[in-house]
Amino acid sequence: MDATLRVLMAVLVLFGLGLWVGAQEQPEQDQELDVAIAEKVLEAKPGTVLTVELPANGARLQGVRFKLPEGTKKLYVQVTEASADIDLWLTRERAKDMSTLLEEAEVEKATGRLSEVMEVAEGLRAGTYYVYAGSLSATADEEISFKLLIGLNESPPPMALPTLPFAALDQLSPAERAVHACVSLNTDEGGGSGTVVTPGGLILTNRHVLENEDGSFATMVYVSFTREPRELPVQTHTAVVVDQSAELDLALLRITEDLNGKAVENPNFTWLALAPGGPDLGHELRCLGYPAIGGSGSVASVTMTSGVVSGFAVRKNVLQWLKTDCLISAGNSGGAALNAGYELVGIPTESLHDPDTLESLGYIRPIGSIPRSWLERIRKDLPK
Repeated sequence: MDATLRVLMAVLVLFGLGLWVGAQEQPEQDQELDVAIAEKVLEAKPGTVLTVELPANGARLQGVRFKLPEGTKKLYVQVTEASADIDLWLTRERAKDMSTLLEEAEVEKATGRLSEVMEVAEGLRAGTYYVYAGSLSATADEEISFKLLIGLNESPPPMALPTLPFAALDQLSPAERAVHACVSLNTDEGGGSGTVVTPGGLILTNRHVLENEDGSFATMVYVSFTREPRELPVQTHTAVVVDQSAELDLALLRITEDLNGKAVENPNFTWLALAPGGPDLGHELRCLGYPAIGGSGSVASVTMTSGVVSGFAVRKNVLQWLKTDCLISAGNSGGAALNAGYELVGIPTESLHDPDTLESLGYIRPIGSIPRSWLERIRKDLPK
């Protein structure tokens, strides 16, 4: 991923890639590199964990200096317990500003992970190195904290991943089940929301959640779950794309590994049932997801808004959209539209805005429009 683009995303404070129609302010070009680096460089000893804390309204990146001895064949930098998504750069020289860092960096690791590993096995020379670690997407008033470990000639140790202590389905209320099944999705360039629809880890979301700025398609998706709605989601797994439809703006994912690369065995994720029928005009709706406006920093908490089915969009006798006054904000894309029984009736996809009248209307892709082959795959993945 292009580093300058990551900085631009940080300036815009974008967490999701929701579709918007209306006037949008464009950032000034000279704002792109306006990311502060801490003046003090910390010293790190390979094999020893270093705790880094960046206070609010201060630097967003921390420089760490260390010595690489003769004969080093492999270097890794591991970041864990991060409070924001983490970006890493490796340089031979100290960088005083973001522009210099981008020019001097020998290796860059900037993904959508809250825990990160940079591995380098080529071009290593003895001497002093610098690692710059932090978050380009963190807001100015957000505290950033993480633990950093530098290792030599070894593989990084497995990260201690958060647990998902979800109760059995029969012990969850319908609302609790919906919250546990609605996940935050991150790619290397953005993200949005999704809904786990089978215990085996199939996820429904919007295709545009996975699109990169250059039009390419993300192949790795990081999945975060909410254990309790008062807490931020925890990132634990990765998912791959099973199928996608540009026409419908839908994608089907499957959770395959944890963040250590270990394959998921005997999966039993909390999942949300598809509604057997579509809602009628005026029926109650709730939209669940992870909009940026619903968070206080770079990681958004799960957010629920409510409304009704305001209308329908039908083309060639096929229901294409549910229209709703339920608020759909950037980052909600791909989440869950729920009926009164907390069953999944659709995927919140876009919100149309009129900048003159300040009117808005949400559009939800109904479950009935999902390709038949996808529905068959989902049914086969459900408990018998």
